[in-house]
Amino acid sequence: MATPAEPPDTAAPGFTDVEGFADVPENPFVGPMPADFLWGVATSAHQVDGHTVGNDWSRFEAQPGVIAEGAVSGPAADHWNRLEDDTALIRDLGANAHRLSLEWSRLEPEPGRWDAAAWEHAELELALLEQAGIAPMLTLLHFTLPLWLADRGGIAAPEFPRRLERFANEAARRLAGRVRLWCTVNEPNVQMVFGYVTGQWPPCRRDPELAARAFAGLLKGHALAAAAVRRHRPDARIGAAVHLVLAEPLRSWWPPDHLAAAQVRRGFNWPFYDAVRDGVIRLRLPGFPRLEEPMAELLGSADFVGINYYRRNLVAFDPRSPGWASLHQGPGLRSDAGVEMHPAGLLQLLRQAWRRYRLPLIVTENGVADASGQLRPTYLRVHAHGLARAVAEGIPVQGYFHWSLLDNFEWTDGYTLRFGLYRVDFPSQRRIATPGVAEFRRLAALLRDAAARPAGLTSR
Repeated sequence: MATPAEPPDTAAPGFTDVEGFADVPENPFVGPMPADFLWGVATSAHQVDGHTVGNDWSRFEAQPGVIAEGAVSGPAADHWNRLEDDTALIRDLGANAHRLSLEWSRLEPEPGRWDAAAWEHAELELALLEQAGIAPMLTLLHFTLPLWLADRGGIAAPEFPRRLERFANEAARRLAGRVRLWCTVNEPNVQMVFGYVTGQWPPCRRDPELAARAFAGLLKGHALAAAAVRRHRPDARIGAAVHLVLAEPLRSWWPPDHLAAAQVRRGFNWPFYDAVRDGVIRLRLPGFPRLEEPMAELLGSADFVGINYYRRNLVAFDPRSPGWASLHQGPGLRSDAGVEMHPAGLLQLLRQAWRRYRLPLIVTENGVADASGQLRPTYLRVHAHGLARAVAEGIPVQGYFHWSLLDNFEWTDGYTLRFGLYRVDFPSQRRIATPGVAEFRRLAALLRDAAARPAGLTSR
C-alpha cells in the first residue's frame, strides 16, 4: 500500500460519454490493421460440449443451491454432437480464428489412461476448423479438473504442475501439427480467487495459504506446459488468458482510493505475467502469506499476453474488506450481469499491458451478457474501435476473440446469462442468430479491407 497509484489513462476519442457508446464511427477501423489479425470467437468445452461428467464442476453442480435456478451443465449447447454445423457458423461469421479448449477429464479419465475416442474427437474438431480456414487457439485448462486430480488437491497439489505438463505433452504430441496458437491456462487469477478466497467455485475453500499455493501451481503448470508444447512445435505461439479489470479510484480526489486501486491492479491483474517477465512467482496481498519463489522456466514461457476484458471496477479504500479495497460499479450502462459496460477500458488495459510487458497482445475474451441481443452490435463496434486505436498507437495487438459463439453454461450463473452471438434455444439446442451476427460479419469484412501489413502471426 506504500507505492503511488498509476495515473489512469485518458479515455480514447469517441468514448467520451458516460455510457461509452457515443460517436464511434460505423467503420471503427480508423487506420491500417495487421494483415494476419485474428478476428475470432471463443468457447470452452465444459460450457458448450455437454455431458462432461468426470470433472470437479459436474460434481459441484449437483449440490443444491450452488447454480442459478438449480441448473446443471447437462447437454449444455450440445456442441460435441454439432461440430460440423457449429464450424459452419464460425466460417459464415467471417471469423478467421476460434479459441476453444480441451476437456481434460474426457481425454484422461484416469491418471495415465488416454481415451482414444475423445482424442479422435478433438482431432476431428481441429480438422474441420482447418478445412474452413479457421486458425485454432487451443486452451489446455479452462477451469475444470478431472475428478481424480481434484481429489488429490487440484491446482494446489504439489503434483499439479507435472500433471499439467504431462497433459500438455500428450496434447501437443497428438495435435500440434494442426495448432500453432496455444493458451495454457484460463484466468488463473479468477480460479484462485473464486476457488480459494471467496469459496464460490470448486474446491470451495477460503484459505489464503491454499490460495497462494494454487496460484503458484498454475504458474508452474503454465511454464512446464509451455515447454512441453514447444518440444513438439518449436514455432508455437503460447500465452495464458488473464482476466484484467480496469481498476480506478472511486474518489479521484482521495489518495487512499488511488492506493487501493493500485493494490487491486498489483494483486489481481499483474502477478501472473509479472512472474513470466521476472522468473519469480510473487504474491503480496494483505492477509495472504508472502510468496516469492524463483522459477527460471517462467522466463520466455509466453509469446503473447492474453487479455480477457469485461469490466471496470471503481475501488475504495476499506480496511474492513479483503485486500483493504471494496469494489463498486461505475455509472455506465449495465449488462444483464449487472456489470458496467466501459469500452474505453479495453484500450486503457492494452496500453498498460504493453508498457508493462512489451509482448504482443491478444484479446482472448471480450463479450456482454445481453439476452435481448440489441446491445451486442454496438458493443462489438466500440471495442473494435479500441483495438484500432491501440494498433494506430503502435501497440502490437494481434487478435480479438469475442465471447462467445454460443449461449452456454455460465458457471454459477447457469443459463441465466446469454453471451452468444447465436442464441441457443434450450432444450431444443437450435441456434438462432442475434443482431450481433450481422455486425460481427460486417466488421470482419471491414477488417479485411483495413488489413495492410503483416504482423507475423499465422495459424501454421
